[in-house]
Amino acid sequence: MIRFLCFVLVFLLSVGASASEHARVISPTRIISPGAESTALTIYPDNLALITETRSIKLPAGKSTIVFEGVSDRMVPASILLREFSGLTLERNFDYALLSKANLFEKSIGEYVTLTRTHKDTGKISRNRAKIISSGTGTVFEIDGKLSAYQCSGLSEGTRFDNLPEGLTGVAELSIDVSTKKAGTQEIVISYLADNFSWAADYRLDLATDNKSGNLAAWITMNNNTSRSFNNTPTAIIAGRLNRSGQTRAPTIRTKSLRANCWPDQSTQTPVALPKYLYSEQTCWDGSFAYSEENCPPQIYMESMSDKNVRDEVVVTGTRIRRASFSANAPVAQSVEQEDLGDYKLYRISEPINVAAYQTKQIRFFNVADVKVKKLYTVEVFLDQLSYNYDDEEQGNLSSTQTEFRLDNNKDGPLAKPLPKGSIRIFQKNAAGKRLITGQSSVRDTPIGIEMKAKPGASNLVQVYTNVTRSAVKQGNKKSYKVRLSLAHTISNATDQPALVEFKLPVTLKSLKFDQKSHKMDPRVLPNGWTILVPANSMQTLKYRASYIQG
Repeated sequence: MIRFLCFVLVFLLSVGASASEHARVISPTRIISPGAESTALTIYPDNLALITETRSIKLPAGKSTIVFEGVSDRMVPASILLREFSGLTLERNFDYALLSKANLFEKSIGEYVTLTRTHKDTGKISRNRAKIISSGTGTVFEIDGKLSAYQCSGLSEGTRFDNLPEGLTGVAELSIDVSTKKAGTQEIVISYLADNFSWAADYRLDLATDNKSGNLAAWITMNNNTSRSFNNTPTAIIAGRLNRSGQTRAPTIRTKSLRANCWPDQSTQTPVALPKYLYSEQTCWDGSFAYSEENCPPQIYMESMSDKNVRDEVVVTGTRIRRASFSANAPVAQSVEQEDLGDYKLYRISEPINVAAYQTKQIRFFNVADVKVKKLYTVEVFLDQLSYNYDDEEQGNLSSTQTEFRLDNNKDGPLAKPLPKGSIRIFQKNAAGKRLITGQSSVRDTPIGIEMKAKPGASNLVQVYTNVTRSAVKQGNKKSYKVRLSLAHTISNATDQPALVEFKLPVTLKSLKFDQKSHKMDPRVLPNGWTILVPANSMQTLKYRASYIQG
């Protein structure tokens, strides 16, 4: 019997040893790549960027897991492409265990922390070693064998963690399981898309005194609204509208909240969630695993229950995570070179640049003098929206014109550039010779040969009084009417310069025809329209009759 039991024991031990050895063999080796040796950045206009990283990684033969640290926290995992790699890709995972107060407590269950409590009236400070028993809907500490709920003592509380729990990081990680036949160092190139990047063109037009020419300066404004910085990075931008799927988005990382669940009157009744934080809480680590009053001083405040007075800091020993503050750098001295990329335009920045996390950066695009400018005032007339019964002139409609500047972009002109969309600010000199901004407008993508149009807004100095002097409506077929309108547009120009006014009549009506015209129609105004020159401090009247079918 004893010999039989010994045999069974030896058998079980051998099976256990074999199983343990098998698990060790199939468990892949983790290879940590802390950062990229080089990075290239390509930014698209619609909240998207392509990031390409080159990393030198020493891999063993067989299966292993490559951990790419420092990738963008706004990565689109489905877009990952591993290039210049000799081997097989088995599995990919994107992890971002956000370092937050709630995650700190949740990952530290069973661990000891130093709990500091400060009486807000007397300033008396007490410190205790506390064991985290539970977290989630309410954090509970064990102090000297007694239970205490988080932020339910009536005192200002601070919590110091001795170390950073495993698995928590402020840096995103991408892990890829691979299999290689031969051990050695490989130079791996990884590309992926990320959102929260954008760029736009910012133009400044300094008009000459006569409004017929001006100096046009342009800057490329890039926005990096992610936690990753890019240092000495070759950067390019793509102009044009990118057709993209709604699924090309980074996953939403939901931040867990930490709430205080306290027992009413310190009883063991059902916990009641406090709607507001009544007491301050400070969680500290000082970067050296050593606590000191200077690194985590007690906080004494909270006289008001208002949320705006609550201060909540997280500092942890072991690692210090700092969110880079937003800053708008002054424009730098790089220039932009244009290239063709299929149906798009690619603008490559001549030198590698630094783009910090949560930063806006401007790069010089161009500066062109003596650009021809045409200033005019536009009016759109929608005939079907006018009343048919304006027999009295006082019943007419007075409206402002829209100011518009058109910049010559002919291939033989000084500008002659494909102009990406963005915004433009218009400056003019006043009587004292100082330049002041007089308008701002968005601009569309403009190819060479097409005028750039800037529409800064309405003009109250050039106005149009529209009156329907005669109207006639006749029944056509069962569902339509024949309409005939006689109109008079009186244009008043209260400026000291002649005003060029452009009337547009969009084609929204059937069989639209015009006759009895006081001015010749301008074929350049499409689809139908007139261009009227009104002298300074004067008036002009445009008259015509319009016939169309409605219904």
